[in-house]
Amino acid sequence: MYFSSLNTRIDDTIYKNLRIGFIWASKVSLITLLLITIVIWIDYVHEENNNLFLTTVNFAIQGLLFAFGWLFFAHNKTLNHYKIISSIYALLFGTTWGGAIINLNNLGHAYVIVEIVGNLLFLVVLLSFYTYRAAVYLATLPILIFTTWYSIADPRFDLLFAFTKLAITLIIIESGRQLLFKWFTARITQEHDNKRLLKQLAKLSFTDQLTQINNRRFFDFTIDKQIINTKHHNIPLSIILIDIDYFKLFNDTQGHVKGDICLKSVATTIRNSLMRHNDTVSRYGGEEFVVLLPNTDINGARRVAERIQQNLATLAIEHPCSHINDFVTVSQGIASWQMNQRPNQLIDTADSHLYNAKESGRNKYSST
Repeated sequence: MYFSSLNTRIDDTIYKNLRIGFIWASKVSLITLLLITIVIWIDYVHEENNNLFLTTVNFAIQGLLFAFGWLFFAHNKTLNHYKIISSIYALLFGTTWGGAIINLNNLGHAYVIVEIVGNLLFLVVLLSFYTYRAAVYLATLPILIFTTWYSIADPRFDLLFAFTKLAITLIIIESGRQLLFKWFTARITQEHDNKRLLKQLAKLSFTDQLTQINNRRFFDFTIDKQIINTKHHNIPLSIILIDIDYFKLFNDTQGHVKGDICLKSVATTIRNSLMRHNDTVSRYGGEEFVVLLPNTDINGARRVAERIQQNLATLAIEHPCSHINDFVTVSQGIASWQMNQRPNQLIDTADSHLYNAKESGRNKYSST
């Protein structure tokens, strides 16, 4: 199972959150533009104001931009250069709203309207773009520059007030962004650790503690999946049931410690004899092992069985009590899945061939 690193997981989640943030910011902007347009028309429709129609046209163009952004980010896709795209969209967001602030100022009563709109936009930007600092400031700075400019231009406020307000706003934005981002990364880290722990627990539950290969539970779980896959893709599936010859005599005479060492060596040899990543070996019970070979017909399974015997012969584990050889050998039963055959029937077929291999002298394999 693929398990991404924490940094990769955070990076992927940043993009997903930004995409959702862009959609939400675009929706809020469209609604805000619509409400502002309605309000200024109610306030100025009976007055002679040459900027009313121009402001409405500018708001409409700006609304189209936000609608396009909404539709663009609504598609659930991953952008290869999402940081660049995010930065461009954030800058467009801040610049267009800066233009809206100019239009509102031209209508009169600028400072109150600018303050209301500016504070709303700072909140929207912070909640939408907090996972990416560059996007926050690319969207915020154009708005902040225009709102600060109108504070300076307003005769009621001096220069010190304007720059104090600018500094306090930046501190609040950055403090809020860091607080939200720390919460965000803490949640991702916790989720990552939980998934890693679950993966480790799953691995432990599927691993034989002595031989460190897969266990019976893993085989029972995997064979069901492989049979479904075999049916769906109409491909072959084979298994090899393996038993160490005269292992009880080995255990009785050499002791359980050497018996355990023998089991681990045989398990490792079988695992190293499998050439594909989707071929698996599991400890089936005691001194028995089972090899699962997806997309492998009976001839391919025979070649695997031969390779296991050759590698075990090369390993040459001494077996003084064997009746057939001076070294540890195995008997193998091979079976290929037949249409509508259940897992237990496939195993029974392999077990029957394993019995035949033992009856005919051991240290060999038997198949259909």
